[in-house]
Amino acid sequence: MVRSVGNDATTSFLYKYPLAIVWGLLVSACLMFLVIATPPLQVADEPNHFQRAIQISQGQLIGHRFSASDSGGVIPEDSVVFAYRYDDLKGQYERKVDWNRIFGSAPLSWKSPKREAGFPNTVIYSPIFYFPSVVGIEVGKRLHEDILKSFYLARMSNAVFCVLAGMFALAIVRQGRLIIAAFLSMPMSLSLFASCSQDGPLIAACAVCTALMTRLNDDFCKNRWFWPTLALLMGCIIASKPPYILIAFLPLIIAPWAAWRSAAGACVFAALAALAWSVMGVHSTKIPFRSLDDVDAARQLHFVLSHPFKTITVLLHTVRVSVHSLMGQFVGVLGWLDARLPDWFYQFEVMFFILAGIFSCLYLTGKIGREELLRKALIFCVSIGTVSAVSLSLYLIWTPVGDSYIGGLQGRYYIPSAIFSVLIFPFVSTPHFLSVAKAKAVEIALLTVGLWVGFGAIVQTILARYW
Repeated sequence: MVRSVGNDATTSFLYKYPLAIVWGLLVSACLMFLVIATPPLQVADEPNHFQRAIQISQGQLIGHRFSASDSGGVIPEDSVVFAYRYDDLKGQYERKVDWNRIFGSAPLSWKSPKREAGFPNTVIYSPIFYFPSVVGIEVGKRLHEDILKSFYLARMSNAVFCVLAGMFALAIVRQGRLIIAAFLSMPMSLSLFASCSQDGPLIAACAVCTALMTRLNDDFCKNRWFWPTLALLMGCIIASKPPYILIAFLPLIIAPWAAWRSAAGACVFAALAALAWSVMGVHSTKIPFRSLDDVDAARQLHFVLSHPFKTITVLLHTVRVSVHSLMGQFVGVLGWLDARLPDWFYQFEVMFFILAGIFSCLYLTGKIGREELLRKALIFCVSIGTVSAVSLSLYLIWTPVGDSYIGGLQGRYYIPSAIFSVLIFPFVSTPHFLSVAKAKAVEIALLTVGLWVGFGAIVQTILARYW
C-alpha cells in the first residue's frame, strides 16, 4: 500500500512540532470562547483600538489632530456610537449583559455619515499590528454585515493571526520553547489575542522575533528571507512601541562575528523604521495627556535629566508599591482590568512557571565561556533597560511632574520584554537526562495541564463577570 505524500508531510510536521500543534489547537478553543463570551469592547482600550482599525481600513494610516486636546480620525458616525454603547459595563462588576442587548439593538451601518472621532491614545500607533483586525472589518463590509458583526469578525481575524504566529514561533524556536509557550498561554495574552487590540498581534510578533533570534547561531539564519524578516519584525515592534528600542541591539549581541553586517543592517533598519513613524505618524497626531493634572512630558523629561538619582528612587518606589498588582495584571486581569481571575489560579500559575523553569533547566549548557557570559550579561541589561524604558515612558506622558510614583502602568506592557528575556539563558537544543521524545512528551503534558486549568479559570471569570 502506497502512503500519500500529503499524509507523510502531515505526520512529519506533527512529529517535528508537537508542542506548536497542541498549543495551537488548545488555544484556538480558548480564543473562540473569549471572542464570543467577552461582550463587545470589554477589553482594556478596545473601543479606541477598534476605531483606529476602522480608520486604517479606510486607507487613513496617519490620523488627524483636531485640536490641542484631541486627535483621531474621520469614521462612520454609527461606529462611534457602537464604540461607546457598552461603556456602562466598565468597572461596574454588578452590571451584566444578555444576548438580547448585544444582538437585539438596531443594526449600526457602515454607510452612516462620517464624523470626527477622538481616540488620541491609539491614533499614534503604527498601523502594522492593526491589519489583522482590518481584514475582519473589510470582510464584514464586503459581506454587507453591520458594525457589530464586523467587530466580531475583526476579533476572529486577530485571533487567527495570533494563533498562526504563535505556532510558527514555537515551531522554529531553539531556546526556552516551553517558557515562551507559557507566556503566550497566560490569560492576559489570550484576552488580547481575542480582541481588536494591537497588543495581541504585537505579543505574537515578539514571540516570532525571539524565536528567530534563537536561530542566529545555526544554519537557519542563512535562509534568504531570514534577515529581512527579522529586521522588518523589529522595525514594526519598535515603531508600535518605541520604549522597546533596545531590542534592536539584540542581533548585534547574539549573532556571530561573521554575521555582524547583517545584524548591524537589521539594527539600523529597525531604528530608522521607528524614527520614520515617529516623524510621520506620531508627531502629527500626538497631544498632551492629562494636562489639567500637571502632566507635561517636556518638564518631566527635564526633571528626569536633572534628578537622575531621584528617578531611580521613583522606579524602586513604584516597584515596591505596585509589584503585586502588576504581576496579577501580567498573568491576567480580564475585561477593563476589573475581572480578576480566582485567587487560586494566580498561585497555580506561579507553580506552573516554576515547573516550566525547572524543566527548562534540562536544556541549560554545562559550561559557558567568558565571551558567552558577556553576551548574556548584555542581554540582561537590554531586558532591564526595556522594562525601565516602558516605565519611564509612562512617567513622562502620564505622571504629574516630579511625582514619586509612576502612573498608568499595566502588567501587559511587560509581556514582550518577558518573552525576549528568554534569550538570557544559555540553552542547548537537546535536553540532559531525557531523550528528545520524552522531553517533548513532558512539555506537551505540562502545557496541556496549564492551558486547560487556565481555560477553566477564564470561563469561570468571564461568566461570573458579565453573564
